[in-house]
Amino acid sequence: MGDSKVKVAVRVRPMNRRELDLHTKCVVDVDANKVILHPVNTNLSKGDARHHPRAADLG
Repeated sequence: MGDSKVKVAVRVRPMNRRELDLHTKCVVDVDANKVILHPVNTNLSKGDARHHPRAADLG
């Protein structure tokens, strides 16, 4: 299991007019060599680790 690697591609399109009008937030941020995924629903339990932002190292 130590040798297995998974590659994931994420493509983020520009927000459309409706999404901009609704002040929709993007759930994916890219910073240097990291991809950060934000939870979609912010009303979820704050104690549950599954709903906190996650980062993946791209390096």
